[in-house]
Amino acid sequence: MTQSNQRVEDPHQYLILAFEYYVAGRFAALTQLRIAANLLHHAIELLLKHGLLQQVPEARLPGEIKKLRQLPYMHNLDELWPEYKRSASNLHLARFDSTVTELNQWEDLRYGGFPTGVATTMVFSPRRDDQRRQRVQNPDTYVLVLEDIDELFAEILAASGINPKYLGVRFDSNTAIKDWYLRENQFP
Repeated sequence: MTQSNQRVEDPHQYLILAFEYYVAGRFAALTQLRIAANLLHHAIELLLKHGLLQQVPEARLPGEIKKLRQLPYMHNLDELWPEYKRSASNLHLARFDSTVTELNQWEDLRYGGFPTGVATTMVFSPRRDDQRRQRVQNPDTYVLVLEDIDELFAEILAASGINPKYLGVRFDSNTAIKDWYLRENQFP
């Protein structure tokens, strides 16, 4: 009998990592660290992948995980988002299409390689305001509105049937992490 060395991740780990990226991303955004959007991008990516893997039978899990790691999916929220919306069958998710598109654009800046000769502006905003108007005037503006990401994260949790309190229990003993998670978060 041959034993396979193929490693198959538990989809539950995608959920745990998504929450950790989310908390770290919120901290980074509130302290104006340039990596904030990339952390939040990973949070949403992993949360979507968890949602897509939730109902997959164990026998098909290795193939589905492999599929999500390859093109066209990988780190591409624009590909993962429609798949997730179809699987979740939640009509309220469509209102986040522009938020997902904006967050996905940050993947282009993942390694800091800005287009040569093009002025690129990065804007972090904890709340919605007229940051979106800047994008129309300057297409090379990357905007991150934390309130939009918070709402998106909360809606994906709800659409996936995940109790947010379940995630928060992991950090009950760490008040610093809990404080950063709750700071300026209307959707804890």
